[in-house]
Amino acid sequence: MLRSCLLVYRLGPSHVRLFSSSARPFGFAYDERMLAHDCPYDSTMAEKPERMKLIYERLVKEKQLEKAVNIPARPATDEELALNHPLELVKELEDLNTPEQCEEYCKDKEILWLGPRSMEAARLAAGASIDLVKASVEGRIGNGFAIVRPPGHHAYGRTPQGYCVFNNVAVAAKYAVEKLGLEKVAIVDFDIHPANGTLPSVKDDSRLHLTSFHAYHHGAFWPFERDYDYDTKKEQLFFPLNGAMNTEGDYLSAFHHVLLPVLREWKPDMILISAGFDAGYCDIMLDMGQSVKSHGYGHMARQLAEIAPGRTLAILEGGYFPHNYVESAHMMVRGLQNEPLPAVEYPSLAQGPIRETILNNIHHHSAHWKCMKAKLERIQQQQRRLGLADYTPSPRLFLGHGIRDYWNTVKEMRAVRTREWFPPLDEATTKASIEKIDAVKKAYDYSKPCPTPAEGALTEQLVWDEKARAESYIKSAPASLCMYNEFYDFLAGKIPNMMICDRTILSEKAGKKL
Repeated sequence: MLRSCLLVYRLGPSHVRLFSSSARPFGFAYDERMLAHDCPYDSTMAEKPERMKLIYERLVKEKQLEKAVNIPARPATDEELALNHPLELVKELEDLNTPEQCEEYCKDKEILWLGPRSMEAARLAAGASIDLVKASVEGRIGNGFAIVRPPGHHAYGRTPQGYCVFNNVAVAAKYAVEKLGLEKVAIVDFDIHPANGTLPSVKDDSRLHLTSFHAYHHGAFWPFERDYDYDTKKEQLFFPLNGAMNTEGDYLSAFHHVLLPVLREWKPDMILISAGFDAGYCDIMLDMGQSVKSHGYGHMARQLAEIAPGRTLAILEGGYFPHNYVESAHMMVRGLQNEPLPAVEYPSLAQGPIRETILNNIHHHSAHWKCMKAKLERIQQQQRRLGLADYTPSPRLFLGHGIRDYWNTVKEMRAVRTREWFPPLDEATTKASIEKIDAVKKAYDYSKPCPTPAEGALTEQLVWDEKARAESYIKSAPASLCMYNEFYDFLAGKIPNMMICDRTILSEKAGKKL
């Protein structure tokens, strides 16, 4: 009871009603009909049916669903899908009946594959997400997890892409404000890829707040657009990750510095998590990716659930290495169920690139939020006390100019490569990754307390001097250059393909050798 009182006091009177709802049972949505969404023409696809099945089986094995309420999945109606997608798209997809038609349809899309039963699964994924939200609002469940596929956070309007057909989280959020009467819904996306379908879906609606943590690498990472840098509108918080291998401690530091204070000030009625686990430790991008260990997802989910107790719902997005995403989903659900979690370590100094991103967000959003204005003042006072100049953002570097234009041309030519975008990990790499994740699990420490760092310690993480500036530059360079050089190596003919771009297909379309 003491803990409950403390949380209510900290969150404020407007959240008392929401906190009392956290005693409601956990809810989940899962339906094996979504396993029918399978690629009939390429077995190398990373987004495969086993993703949701393995997660569900792990939660069952851990008895995490034993007392949970199963919200039955049902197909989203045309009216519900029309909250975010035109019915022309729905008709286009329903007219695809053969593998050949499906692959042909994808030849002007970005990283999209479809099968004859994909539309059935996509309707179920959106419908299940809506009904999980509805069950929480109606008081039948508290927090919950929609274990659904295909994922959704890259899809918008008439544009399915990035393995996504309908934007499940955007459809559910819009249903919450349009049909269920919620005034404010926050979406928090920690998938490694940007929420580049969710942004155009919600950016003009002040009732919907979007946060996205994503690889950016100065624009050299997909979708190669400036829109995913930090300088957003008030209703968006973007954490562009220019360096690789940020840890759970780095992410949680960004939570405490920026995201949690902003959400407390905004006071959402519900939080929807776009729960992609491909920023996880040893997922398929390896050392070009991020390094969030599985228990970090539990702590992130718990921190969000303290903002909207009993109304924090996760919807599955990415994650492609089973040993990572199964463990990460298990830990995220522990966080949502308020179960004990292994301790995490907060860095005494945030890594250079993410330190700069956090500072850029504080500086930029000090014009939008009282909490950010106050935090910026504390940071500048610390800078002066240490004899350093006030923090100001450095001129921004953008490496995606030619890449985005080229991809658009490939799509206009209907010359998209529809197969074998990402080669599977070899046996030795797979074995090594499994061993690394198992070592993390073996080191879990449930006995060690994990308090939130005091405000003074948090501020000390962000000291900005010439060493920090150099570290930001040096640590962001390897991954950014790797991705930038891959494109120009493709243009120079040094490699035959780059994701959706393939020299043979382009030559055939252009009628000449490139």
